[in-house]
Amino acid sequence: MSVEPLLSLKNIKVTFGGVRALKGVSFEVNPGEVHCLAGENGCGKSTLIKVITGVYKPQDGAEFYFDGNPISAMTPTLAQSLGIQVIWQDLALFGEMSVAENIGFQYAVNGKYGLVDKRAIEDAAEKALARLGVSIDIHLPLKELPIAQRQIVAIARALVGEARLVFMDEPTASLTQSETDYLIDIVRNLSASGVA
Repeated sequence: MSVEPLLSLKNIKVTFGGVRALKGVSFEVNPGEVHCLAGENGCGKSTLIKVITGVYKPQDGAEFYFDGNPISAMTPTLAQSLGIQVIWQDLALFGEMSVAENIGFQYAVNGKYGLVDKRAIEDAAEKALARLGVSIDIHLPLKELPIAQRQIVAIARALVGEARLVFMDEPTASLTQSETDYLIDIVRNLSASGVA
């Protein structure tokens, strides 16, 4: 039985000011698969991720499918609604905010009548961390956590966004070997649950 790819890209070309960043790239990932995009600086890894997330538009002729459905024009909003999440190397977290606020931030933004639903934020954070099988005090300011736990907070935030496909930009760059092993266990857990 063949599995429908979660994401399928064909013939992706991107040019910036006459410089070709991507030329005829094809990429496919199935639910739960784990891939590593490896290459030298400037080879197009981040550009490909930005095409997938709708930040950059590929040139004409590109084919883009998500869950077997063609995507004519990917946008950041559409990518997020499909469950495509990116955890950039800088993590894009807020040190002064609590762990819970960093994970459930979207609940604060989308609260009814513009009010913050603190309980919803904390519930979302607790559920996301439980899904990862980790225990972190959700009331601590993020800045008090070591980098490895901040990485986990960023992954938990992606799960709150109902992630189906998560890109991690150099996730082990600042981690020790034991922290890297722990992160790999979390990736295996996500993969087993169908997250690519």
